[in-house]
Amino acid sequence: MVKGLGRIGLAVQMGLAVALAPASPGPARAGDTPDARQVTKQITKQITWSVYDAAPFMMTDGPDRDTGIFDRIRRLLSARLTGYSHSTLNVPFPRIVTSLKNGEEWCFVGGVRTPEREQFAVFSRPVAMFYPLRIVIHASQRTRFEALGALSLRTLLSEHRALRTSMLRNRAMAPVIDALLRQYPPGQTHSEFGEAFRMLLNDRLDYLVEFSSIAAYNARQLGQPDAFLGLPFAESPEPVFARVMCAGTPWGREVVARIDAVLAAERPSPAYRSIVEAWAAPEDLPRIRAVYDTFLAGD
Repeated sequence: MVKGLGRIGLAVQMGLAVALAPASPGPARAGDTPDARQVTKQITKQITWSVYDAAPFMMTDGPDRDTGIFDRIRRLLSARLTGYSHSTLNVPFPRIVTSLKNGEEWCFVGGVRTPEREQFAVFSRPVAMFYPLRIVIHASQRTRFEALGALSLRTLLSEHRALRTSMLRNRAMAPVIDALLRQYPPGQTHSEFGEAFRMLLNDRLDYLVEFSSIAAYNARQLGQPDAFLGLPFAESPEPVFARVMCAGTPWGREVVARIDAVLAAERPSPAYRSIVEAWAAPEDLPRIRAVYDTFLAGD
């Protein structure tokens, strides 16, 4: 086995190299430079879409499989990106980030753009939004948390360290939230959303910092739709825009340029709006609709 590659990474690389390699660019043409011909060789016509279970944005199992917000956007893009073949690969989110850092020719629907990620990835226009962010607790603990007064994530992390929380590895939610979690890192991390909510349900965590639609969906999946309560907190951000995140290579830049052209045509339509609003709680819809014009203007 090649050092530094896991079995999945090696299999993907071998498959892309053998089965999906582009046809030979042929003889040099007038005006071609060696650099231009090299870039042509590097641009493959295959997109590997990486996914993981993050309902209701991505659903990889069960009766709702492939009906999440990002799933529907991925299918729309796959249908519009003619000239490319498409496959999906189900891997944990930390593995997705590592693969993009290594320059693997993958794309992921739902990435949040950050300065650190821009060092190794390229991002599309916004495709959807995360909103609202809440302190999610077991409903039975409401009195305990209300006794703390107006909630602040900074206060919870810095002054109430006995309250247990966890964060998804390599996740980005919003600049102010990410900064607080770096400054006061939780005592543990998780790689799957379901894992964290099971821990919260079983009193192995006291709270999570999570979006309300994700909390509501996981409560239903656990068979206890009223199990969790989302509490507002001082640092809760405005809607956070999700984007397609691809490897920061010539291939990735070409793919994102094609994706942006599709989004420019599709996002203003009622059909696309219905995707963005899918799975949102009724009380969240007015705010989502109010910021849709800002979403459309996002670069």
